[in-house]
Amino acid sequence: MSRADLVVALDEARTLAMGPIIETAPITDAPAIAPLLLRILTAASDTPEVLAELADVPAARALLRITDAAAAIEFQAGEGRLHAESADVKGRGPKVDATARTWLGLLGGTLRPWLAFTRGLVICRAGLTELRWMQTVAERLQRGYEATRH
Repeated sequence: MSRADLVVALDEARTLAMGPIIETAPITDAPAIAPLLLRILTAASDTPEVLAELADVPAARALLRITDAAAAIEFQAGEGRLHAESADVKGRGPKVDATARTWLGLLGGTLRPWLAFTRGLVICRAGLTELRWMQTVAERLQRGYEATRH
């Protein structure tokens, strides 16, 4: 995938996230969000600006569960690397839960991480360490996205 693929996927996410319904309302086609998130993360994993932002983040992993779509993404990030793939919702690892709309905004760049985490839109089943890591990674991904667009 290329930088252009990332920008196209981010634009698609922005369109869906900012749709005509209220931002906190569930997305009517939540199961379609997981493939879009995978496209974003896969394209980001090949984008130097994004990987540079993750260089000084400790490497860790999490199972990102989309609560209203019965879908999950095995997610690994840190030390200049990023990897994402489809997973079973009961998979191993620290579990981080959010709705399709929240993941779309957070990983698509339209929802500020501090807002998602302070408002309890993202629930980390493992603990505060994983929650802080996830917030840091989300912030760095969004900075990498902005650098990619410029």
